[in-house]
Amino acid sequence: MNTSEHRLLCRGLILLLCAAGALAPPVAAAETPALLDEVVTSASRSEQRVMDTAASINVVNGSQIHDGQPEQNLSEPLARAPGIFALNRQNYAQDLLISSRGFGANSTFGARGIRIYVDGIPGTMADGQGQISHIDLASADRIEVMRGPFSALYGNSAGGVINVFTENGGPGANATPYFSAGSFGQRKYGVKFDGEQGNMNYVLDAGTLHTSGYRDHSNADRQNDNVKLGLKLGADTTLTVVANDVSLRALDPLGLTAAQLQTYAAGAGTNSIAFNARKSVDQSQGALILTQRLGGNDTLTLTPYYGDRHTLQYLATGANGVIDLKRDYFGLNGNWLHTGTLAGMPFKVVTGIEGNENDDHRLAFLNTGGNLTGAATQNYSMLARSRDGFVQAEWLPAERLALNAGLRQSQTLLSSFSNLTPSQSPGTHSYSATTGMASLQYYLQDKTNVYLSLGTGFDTPTLNQVFYSPSSLLTVPGPNTGNIGLQAARTRQVEVGLKSELSATTQANIALFDAVTTNDIVVAISNGGRTAYTNAPKTERQGLELSAQTQLPWQLQASVAYTWLSAKVVETYSLLNVNGTATAVVSGNRIPGVPDQGLFAEIMWRKSDKSLEFALEGRAAGSIAANDVNAAYAGGYGIMNLRAVARQSISGWSLTEFARIDNLLDRAYVGSLIVNQSASQFYESAPGRNWLAGVRAAYRF
Repeated sequence: MNTSEHRLLCRGLILLLCAAGALAPPVAAAETPALLDEVVTSASRSEQRVMDTAASINVVNGSQIHDGQPEQNLSEPLARAPGIFALNRQNYAQDLLISSRGFGANSTFGARGIRIYVDGIPGTMADGQGQISHIDLASADRIEVMRGPFSALYGNSAGGVINVFTENGGPGANATPYFSAGSFGQRKYGVKFDGEQGNMNYVLDAGTLHTSGYRDHSNADRQNDNVKLGLKLGADTTLTVVANDVSLRALDPLGLTAAQLQTYAAGAGTNSIAFNARKSVDQSQGALILTQRLGGNDTLTLTPYYGDRHTLQYLATGANGVIDLKRDYFGLNGNWLHTGTLAGMPFKVVTGIEGNENDDHRLAFLNTGGNLTGAATQNYSMLARSRDGFVQAEWLPAERLALNAGLRQSQTLLSSFSNLTPSQSPGTHSYSATTGMASLQYYLQDKTNVYLSLGTGFDTPTLNQVFYSPSSLLTVPGPNTGNIGLQAARTRQVEVGLKSELSATTQANIALFDAVTTNDIVVAISNGGRTAYTNAPKTERQGLELSAQTQLPWQLQASVAYTWLSAKVVETYSLLNVNGTATAVVSGNRIPGVPDQGLFAEIMWRKSDKSLEFALEGRAAGSIAANDVNAAYAGGYGIMNLRAVARQSISGWSLTEFARIDNLLDRAYVGSLIVNQSASQFYESAPGRNWLAGVRAAYRF
């Protein structure tokens, strides 16, 4: 770590020390309310207190998502969860670079290595590829973020689980228009309707986001619509209807070389404008969630869903420079929950089946100066299908002891066939795995417990990762025979943690973890915006996660989330250069795309009647390797953000105004990376000091 990076991290860590040092003073009950006793469902698939789970799981609640926040990207709330790095590219033509404990860091398309769910609908497809552009933060109630061995019970690509839940409607009928504006021509506006009438509960939100972009050639427009309708069909039956869609149009500024970053950090990368790099996305999906109580101890839940997605992407290259991908996806997830006793002690078991499929039609065309020309140069029919079954049980054999165990059997099929040149079709490959986890949790005191969890997991390659054969991306390319034989990665992980409610106003969690992966899926070669993959013999991810929150005297609240992560190659392997030569990725190299440290810290003052609040946020991150050979890095940084929120009630209206200044000290830093970019255009710069202000008005009929 260089001196400058060390200094930046220390500034962020000062916030951590200040918040931690403030945990000790007692707070009288009359001064501040107790912390919320948050309930989660992701770990055990049934309602359970966070403090009672033997898993690393954090909840970002509604106020943390909405109050004084931009509500633009998932990177905002996920900053509060240790172990998760959601790097904002400042580029809506590319998804956030999201990793969980180092899993998913080398994804060049969408989110990989993490399971994403929104109201029970998988945002992660059958092949493990995830999308997040449809997530509507304006109507989100909470986000559950889980890491570690428990995640393995969600199947393929479960280095972590991000579970987003839409809020329920409030009593009566409510209308909430909202508007915000800020730097770089940013505007967000929309309206939310919600309510509860008899046996019906509903939420409808429609919002539009526009930005001219911090960087050149980066303006974007996005429309999100989200509907949730809950119906109580009887004393034991509920039906929830969920539907949402997104329409996105965004220019792509690409990454910058080190020289371009120094010369003009807000500029567009090489060939971005020449080829008019850009992306459009249109996605619609819907689901039914039927919950049926079967007596006092059994509950059955069925979730069928269907969606379609059309992506049109113009790359900064000529040949195969326009990708037209149409996808239909559907599935049925079902589980049965039984609660009772075993040997006279509390016992709970969940078993279920999940079937998911996505059918793709992929075309490619020539990009001539930003225009689609000629006939299709690629025409592929592609399919991913998964069929899984799982069982998970929890038993409390003694008053202070809890045991958890689970197994999952997964079958995944990938298929890819060319409609133009069948002789070059990649073909079909099946993957099968039995994964499991087990944990032991012991309460040292009523509100302090320690736990040990172990688990195994696997990640199949995605359809995108088996599409190109390495030889087809050479300067003198061979035929694209695909890479369908790429093996699935297998991971063994162990975690030990402590959770404690230090007082009625203070909670703290700490976890240590170690995960060893064989046949990790890594980049083999990258050229012209296209990437082929290979298997690395062995990689390892070790780390520490700490989170704490407390109510302080003088109406102050503090929270911190700190991560230390060592993600490294254990056994040397080779990658291919575009000229056909090989370069060794040696043991000890860092896995690219992952900061070695991360910190979020917040101190907030809120008036007792909640009419006014001020908060100072601190964020820091360590250095990030830009490629597998560790020849380039982005330095660490530390920034501060300031926000203010005011609330009033006037003639039936509840008004909320906010203003925030991000990067208060105007630091220059790299916010994200394009990992292994072949022309060394790795760097995606973050904006300097910028502002945002907005208003939300709620009226109850």
